[in-house]
Amino acid sequence: MNNMTNDNRIEELKYPFSETIELKGRDLEDEIETRSLYILLSKTKTLPSRFINFLNPMPYVHASIAFDENLDEMYSFARKRVHYPFYCGLIDEDIDKGIFARKKGTECLVLRLPVTEEEYGRVHESVESFKANRKKYGYNYIGVLACKFHRSIERKYDYFCTQFVDKVLQMSGINLFGKKPGQVTPEDYRTSDKLEHMYEGLLTNYRSWLDSLTLTPEEKSIRRMERQEIRDHRKLQREQQKELRSLQRDQQRELREQQKDLQRELRDHQKEQQKELRDLQRQAQLDLMEEQEREMREKQDAIGMKQHERMHEQSRTEVLSS
Repeated sequence: MNNMTNDNRIEELKYPFSETIELKGRDLEDEIETRSLYILLSKTKTLPSRFINFLNPMPYVHASIAFDENLDEMYSFARKRVHYPFYCGLIDEDIDKGIFARKKGTECLVLRLPVTEEEYGRVHESVESFKANRKKYGYNYIGVLACKFHRSIERKYDYFCTQFVDKVLQMSGINLFGKKPGQVTPEDYRTSDKLEHMYEGLLTNYRSWLDSLTLTPEEKSIRRMERQEIRDHRKLQREQQKELRSLQRDQQRELREQQKDLQRELRDHQKEQQKELRDLQRQAQLDLMEEQEREMREKQDAIGMKQHERMHEQSRTEVLSS
């Protein structure tokens, strides 16, 4: 079901990046909101989605954060592989790939958050900090259960989708709900008066709806350029990440070789030390044996001399007595 039912609403969305909207609870008197962040709420008909909905029934059970209205650059915590629902972590989401591509009947709600240029940059930096440690992150399963009871279980490298979205916003100075990220649910985003409802309906129809908005040729050209810039930027990022991974593998391989060389040198040095120690021990034993033999000979010589003297004395005594 599409929320954009009148011409005035469509006219408002013709200029999503230049419109200034005041957000309650945020002091932006001296700042102009020139950028927008987008939050996609969705609910697929997968087993994990049904389980989460069973724990806490609500229209949507998954949240993602995007940096453009076309949802080209979008991130969340979800399954990393389509066929492995419990192998989860930080992923780059694409509405034309993965689980969204498989589940054509996915319902969604696209929300817009007007922000300043500075806030937009800070949110992007926050997401980049997550991406820099992507392999360390896992899914906060126990946090999902705790959230049902309005409790928050925070773990350094474990997040669930809504917790992640609110975390990067709070890291950037944007506090929408005044509570811990681990307590935020999709329903909080859906009912927030700080977020603008852009589109609600089938996710597969979103981009078609977006392209159907009445735009001037110049605006369409600008939009195409923005989308192309985003695609080029993401392609460059993938290439840089690929080069970085290759460089890291080379460095790790070189480091392993250096460690092996050091271990080999250490073993050789230990063998030499052990050999020198054995030689010293053998020499000490030989010296000790020689010393003992010398002392034994000296004792034997002393005993022999005493015996000789006694025999000589006996001979003199016998001669004198005769």
